[in-house]
Amino acid sequence: MTTAGKALSSKTKVALLSTGHLVNDVHTAFLDTFLPYLVKNLGLSYAQAGILTSLSGVIHTVFQPIMGHVADRHTRPWPIMFGPIAAALGASMIPLSTSYAMALAMVTLWGIGAATFHPQGQGSLGYVAPPSELAFAISLFGLGGMSGGTISSIYAIALYRYFPHWAMPVIAVIPPLILAAVYYRTMPRIRDRSPEEDGDDVGMIRNLSSVFRRIYPIWAVTILRECSQKGVRFLLPLLIVSEGGSITKVGTFLFFLSLTASILPLIAARIAMEVGNVKIVKIIIPLASTFLVIGWATEGFLSLAMIVIGGASITACNPATDAMAQELAPDKRSTASSLMMGFSFGLAGVAMAPLGWFTDAAGLRAALGIVAFLPFLSLPVMYLLWPKKGLIR
Repeated sequence: MTTAGKALSSKTKVALLSTGHLVNDVHTAFLDTFLPYLVKNLGLSYAQAGILTSLSGVIHTVFQPIMGHVADRHTRPWPIMFGPIAAALGASMIPLSTSYAMALAMVTLWGIGAATFHPQGQGSLGYVAPPSELAFAISLFGLGGMSGGTISSIYAIALYRYFPHWAMPVIAVIPPLILAAVYYRTMPRIRDRSPEEDGDDVGMIRNLSSVFRRIYPIWAVTILRECSQKGVRFLLPLLIVSEGGSITKVGTFLFFLSLTASILPLIAARIAMEVGNVKIVKIIIPLASTFLVIGWATEGFLSLAMIVIGGASITACNPATDAMAQELAPDKRSTASSLMMGFSFGLAGVAMAPLGWFTDAAGLRAALGIVAFLPFLSLPVMYLLWPKKGLIR
C-alpha cells in the first residue's frame, strides 16, 4: 500500500467507504419518486412502469457478481470511484427522459453504477478493518447506505424543485466526483497485491463458482432472509391500506421500519464482537420470525407493530452473515460480497412477482404467513451445514 494509503487509520477508511455508500445510495429512490411523472408525461402503461421498476433488480443480480470478480482482480479503487458517478448521472436524468427508451437507458445507467460500487465497497472493508471488527464495519457501511436511501426522495425532489431541470445531472454528479478524488488521493490501492501478482488469477465463471461453493450455506440463509425482508416491505403498505389506513399511516410505519432497520444492525454487530457472528445470527433469525408470526396471527395495531419489529429485526444479522462470507473467502472478498448482496438482493426482488400473484389468489394474510415463516426454513441450514464449514462462533 502506498504512503497515502497507510496514513489513514482503519476507522477513517471505514468511514470513507461508508460515506461512499451514502453518496451512492442517495440516488436509490429517484425512480420511485419520479415514476408518476414518467407515467403521466410519457403515457406509460403500468406494465411499462413495472419493467422500469424491476430493471434495477435484474441489473444487480447479473452485474454485481461480474463487478465483484473484476474488483477482486485489481488493487485500484476504480469501481468505488466511478460507480457513484454513473449512478448519479443516470438517476438524475430519469425525470428528464423524453421517451421510454431514454428512461430505460437512464435506469440502466443508474443500476450499473450502483451495482459497480457495492461489491468493492463492502469487500474493501475486509482489507481495511481488523477481522474482529469486520461485522461492525459492515454495519456502519450498511448504515451509510440506509441513510442515503432514507433521504433519497427528499434529495430528488429538492434537485427537481430548486434547480433548473437541465442542471440536475451537473449538481448531482458533484458529490461523487469529490468522493472519487478523495478515494484516489487517500486510498489509491485497496490491498497490496492482486491475484495476477500472486499467481491466483482465474476466469469469472470459475471464480464465482469457487466462491459460491465456499459460502453457499451462508448464502442460503441470506436469500431466505432477503425474501422475507422484501416481502414485509411489499405487503405492509398493502395491508395498512386494505384495513382502511391512510397514505400518511403507510409512510409512518415504513419510516419506523427503516429507522429501526438502520439501528439494529449496529447493535447486533457490536454484540457479535463479543459472542461471535454465528451465535448472533442463530438468535436473531428465529426471534425475528417469531415477531412476524405474531404479526400474522394478530390484527390491528399489534399486528402492524409486530410486523415492523420483525421486519426490522431480520436485517440486524446482515453484517454478521456478510462478515462470515468474507471470512470463508478472504482472498475473494468483493466476489463474496457481490453474491451476498447483489445476487441475493436481486433474486429476492424477482421473488416478489410470484408473491404478488399468490397475494391476488390467496389474500394478504396468506401471503404474510409465508413471509413470516420463511426465515424458520434457514434453521436446518444453520444447525446442519454451518458446522461442516467450521462456522461455530
